[in-house]
Formats: sequence, structure tokens, C-alpha cells
Amino acid sequence: MNPSPPPSLYGLPRQGGRPPGTTETTAADAPTTPLVRPTFSVCIVVRDRPALLVNAVRSVLANTFGDFEVVIVDDGSRIPVAQVIAEACLSADRRVRVVTQPPTGIAEARNRGLRSVMGRYVTVLDSDDELTADALARLYDLLSSTGGSWVYADYTEIRRGTSRCIRLPEYASAGRMSLGVLTRPRLPFKHSGTTIDRTVLDRIGGYDESFRLFEDVELMLRALRAGVHPCHLAHPIVLFHRHDGNVTRGRLGGLVFWFRLIDMYRPFKWPGVATAIKALRTLSETGKWLVTLGR
Repeated sequence: MNPSPPPSLYGLPRQGGRPPGTTETTAADAPTTPLVRPTFSVCIVVRDRPALLVNAVRSVLANTFGDFEVVIVDDGSRIPVAQVIAEACLSADRRVRVVTQPPTGIAEARNRGLRSVMGRYVTVLDSDDELTADALARLYDLLSSTGGSWVYADYTEIRRGTSRCIRLPEYASAGRMSLGVLTRPRLPFKHSGTTIDRTVLDRIGGYDESFRLFEDVELMLRALRAGVHPCHLAHPIVLFHRHDGNVTRGRLGGLVFWFRLIDMYRPFKWPGVATAIKALRTLSETGKWLVTLGR
């Protein structure tokens, strides 16, 4: 039986009915007329990364495809994001909106962003990443030519002044990709840059707020279980800056969430399959943990 969509995303109406302590404002003054629905809503969740956030927003605004909005969810930053955006002279662009809420966690903040966007497609961007100037144009061309509803893309990893292009695999079916997500040491997709048709999110629901880690993996696995077959954009559209702040140091503790994902989404129910996948994932995460010790 397919897992039910998390109720949290649609427990509130898309407009109005905000949670207590939550405010939503445009980066500039609120417009007097409703905003026209854009093609893309680039959704960024952030807490206490002002300089990186400014770079991320500037990268979106530099896109050659201009039909978009940027929705930033300020998940309890010590320096308010609205202030950061204003001081960076970005507040005049009415495509930029800020949603402010108390610190609640990544899954809850991502859902808050989904409740706030107005675009046809939601493009996720991590606050320490940047979009290339041609990112939205390439996404639009792929979505238009294929009729796809979910896109994941290659990316460029930048570390200590050097860069390399990460080419992600393609899969012949949703089932094969699901197995790849559960078993590959490196995830076969990057959530930052992932672009999803809003109607798909309406159908499968948002992020599962019971996952403190790997909420993006759970969303992908649930979509694959629901029959979504993501398209692969074989071009790097995200600049991923690797640094200590984006390394998951609690990898061994995160195995609890991985084991949960394996129990929920393993493609075969044969005896021993879950145990074998868990053993493989344990080896993988242990290896990554040992690597982080040397950094």
C-alpha cells in the first residue's frame, strides 16, 4: 500500500491561515494588485547564512529566463532575512518575497515555503548554492519538450577553489531509481535544483515533518512510489559550494532515518532484502563519517 501524503502541507489553506508567529512579506512593499502567477517559484530555506543567501538570491535574479519569483523562508535567523535582503540592495525586486517564522526545522520550513509559492513549478535551491544564469531557461526547455513534471539536474561541486561536474545517472523506470536512491553511496539526485510541477505536490503532499534528516530523500522515494518518473537534465545548473557547514556529521545517527526509509520504500519484500540494504547503507554512511573525521 502506498504511504499517505503527510497531512501537514495541506492542513492549512495555501493563502491565509498562517501558523501563529509566522509572517509573510514581500522584500519590497506589498503590491496593491495580485501578482501574476509566474512559471517558476524558486524556494530557499535559510537560517543564519546571510552572505551565502545573498549570493544564492543574486544568482537567481541573474537568470536569463525572467518569469519567476524567489520565496525565502527565514527559519528563525538571528539577523532577519528581510534586513539582509534590504542591506544587499535586493529589496527593490518585487519578485523576491520573504516568509518569516520561528525556528522549526528544515521539513517544516520547506512546507511553509510550498504553502507560500505561486508558480507552476517549484525549484528548490539550498541557501548555500547558486543557480547558473541559464538554469531556469534550460529547465523550461526540458519541461516544455518532454511534458515532464519532475526534473533533477547535474551540478558543479566547488571545494577549495577547484570545481568538478557531477554527472548523475538516468533510470529506465521509477522502480530502478528507487533502488538506486536506497543503495548508492552517492545519492543519484541532488535536491537543490530539483524542479517539481505544483500539481504533483498537490497529489503526493509535501515534506514529511517526522524526518529530521533526509526529508528530501523521503519526498523523492514517495514520488517514485506514486509512479513519478523524474526527468534528468544532463547539464549542471547548480553551483554546490562544499564546506563544513553542509557536511552531515551525524551520519551514524542518521542511520535511524535511513533504516526507516528502507523499511518504507524497499522495492522488494523478499526476506532478507531490507537487512541487506541496511547493511550496505551502514557501510556507506560509516565510510562517509570516517572521511569527515579527517576534515
